[in-house]
Amino acid sequence: MQQKNTSWFSIIEILVGMLVFALWLSAVFVLIISSLNLNDYNKNYIIASNLAREQIELIKNIRDSNYFTIHNWNQINPLGDYNDVNNFFSTWTYYKIENDFNSSSFPIRVQKINNFWEGQSLLKSQMKSYQLCLDEKNRYTYTCASSKETQFYRYLFIDSLQYSSWWTIYTVPDAFVLKSKVIWYMRGYHETEIKTILTDWKRL
Repeated sequence: MQQKNTSWFSIIEILVGMLVFALWLSAVFVLIISSLNLNDYNKNYIIASNLAREQIELIKNIRDSNYFTIHNWNQINPLGDYNDVNNFFSTWTYYKIENDFNSSSFPIRVQKINNFWEGQSLLKSQMKSYQLCLDEKNRYTYTCASSKETQFYRYLFIDSLQYSSWWTIYTVPDAFVLKSKVIWYMRGYHETEIKTILTDWKRL
């Protein structure tokens, strides 16, 4: 009788041990998966932040080039027509700005986004026009015809700089609010945004 009780007790010990080991193994597996997902998110967040920051730097370069060529500070192409109203940045407008590595004149390409859309359900449809791709040299570009598509979507929004005083809203002349945003979808919808103020600081 004593021997049978010992056998049952040993079986229960083994089952409990197996259960504890299975729970521990599951916890380790969940921890590894969570760590890998976090690493992927951090990597994509760093890339997205740099892509957003790049747009800010590019538009600052355009402004400084306008100073160098003695053009209006908010002219899109410093080498373009000074009298062309379409060659100036406008408020309440969305743009795509990128390095133009094939240009021999001015190495920044600016395109206005005429039909702007945003949202998770629109990533593969209306938002395709500002999806970023990698060219043959692994440089990010909007030209996706012969390039590798990425999960990143990028745009720049230009707003007016305003302030309020005594229930009155005033618009600051010769100044813009820039919103550079990058959206990506990998295990969920994510976005990062950088805001800054761009001014005609040389002539204020």
